[in-house]
Parts: sequence; structure tokens; C-alpha cells
Amino acid sequence: MCRNRLIPMPYKESGAVLITGLIFMVVLTIIVTAALRSVTLEERMAANARNRQMALQAAEAVLRDAETNLFAATPFEPFDHGSFTAACTSGYCSKPSTGSTPKWQAIDWGSTALTRTFAATGSALSGVNSQPRYIVELIGYEGGQPGAICPKVLFRITARGVGADSSTVFVQSMYRHRPATFADGSCG
Repeated sequence: MCRNRLIPMPYKESGAVLITGLIFMVVLTIIVTAALRSVTLEERMAANARNRQMALQAAEAVLRDAETNLFAATPFEPFDHGSFTAACTSGYCSKPSTGSTPKWQAIDWGSTALTRTFAATGSALSGVNSQPRYIVELIGYEGGQPGAICPKVLFRITARGVGADSSTVFVQSMYRHRPATFADGSCG
């Protein structure tokens, strides 16, 4: 018997499996990296949408609070023209001049002297960068009968909400109010 047949002869390995495995790992790494980038982008988009939604809800909340509580007290009952100033003192703004920038675009929304917030202090919202604020702009008058019926007064209420990441949303509503009397005693 020949012993050479029992002992396997070493053969030369070319490394094809190693090269194939490395190529497969590189392709797999590229796929995982692309998926990770996509997930990160989607997470950012979801966070931005959430923050914008929080800002919108904050602005809506303070707007509804203003519509509910604001028009039952002074300067609306009795109506006082003098409370509405060009400087927007206490959030009451006079009628803008024709062609000028609307007050809600030019006002300092961080100023507590120029803007208003919730009527009740317990209404403060959590999870927002700053509490929502609003202003009331006097737009004009309509109807009425001198000495008998007060004219309807048209207002624009502009509310500003800020989300957790400083996302800012503005919400506006028009409000028509007929006061019983004016502060000077006219039309009542």
C-alpha cells in the first residue's frame, strides 16, 4: 500500500470566500447606514410636526380664552375708544393706517406690556417654549343709529403660540361686538 494516498496534500487557497464575505459586509454596512439616516430624518420630521402642533394648540387655546372672557369687561362694556392705542398698550391696538404694516406683524410678542395672555393665571400651558399671547386690533365700525343704537365694532384678535422648539404659529379671528353704551355715554 502506498502511504501517499492516505495523507491529503495541502492545496493552495485563493481567498475567494474572504473577498466575497468582505464585499457582502460593505454592501450590508451601506444599507444599514442609509436606513439609519432615513429613520433619523423621519424622527426629526415627527418632532417638528409635534412642536408645530403644540404651538397651534397653544395659540388656539389663548384665542378661545380671549373670545370667551375678553368682551364682557372694560374696555368693551362700556366701550372705551381711548384704550386702543397706536402703541398697543395692554394688547389693545388702534386701527392701523392704510398701507401700514399690520400691528400683529410689527409688535414685540415677547413684551407683556404690549400683549395679553390667559385671563386666569391657572391656565398656563406646559410643554411650550413660552406662554401664548394675543393682541386685539380695532378694525372699524358698522351700522348703529346715533343717540339710539351703538354701532357694531369690528376687532381682529391675533394669537401667537410657540412650541417647545420655538416653532411659531399665528391664529386670527374676527370678532364683531355691539356694546350697550360707549364710555362717554353716547349711543345707549
